Amino acid sequence: MGGYGASSGKLKDKCYYDTGGHKVKDKNAIAVAEQYIAEGKYVAFLQEKKNQRRADLSVDGQHVEVKGLETMNPDNVEGKLKHAFEQIHGDDSRYPADTHRGGKVVILSKHDSSISEESIYEVMKQGFLSAERKGYVTGKLELWIRGKIYKLN
Repeated sequence: MGGYGASSGKLKDKCYYDTGGHKVKDKNAIAVAEQYIAEGKYVAFLQEKKNQRRADLSVDGQHVEVKGLETMNPDNVEGKLKHAFEQIHGDDSRYPADTHRGGKVVILSKHDSSISEESIYEVMKQGFLSAERKGYVTGKLELWIRGKIYKLN
């Protein structure tokens, strides 16, 4: 339940449901999921539960947390990354340690078009480097800016 892939017959503007059967409302997660679906990947929207940290998506079995950001403050980016990687590992206690995967965080730029792509990249990279130095980065990180994907590690 809640899984979508290239052969699912998903129609544009159809609503999505999570693994618990609830309608998905997170526009950032939907935008990223649709890109993965277009690439032929299998995507499941993970059910959110009260007081539980959990990633937004499972993409071909890998947990992916999506953060739509418009901040231009590296300290804010660092804090969001710390929280995002905690969410990715929110389900780890349910499975044997040898099955844990690093997961991935996608930062989806929601910045105003008046801010240059280069400026956005620099701020996000500074926040990433700070989070990495502090040990918060425990998986892959991608930055999606205006249709371009940058892999930061």
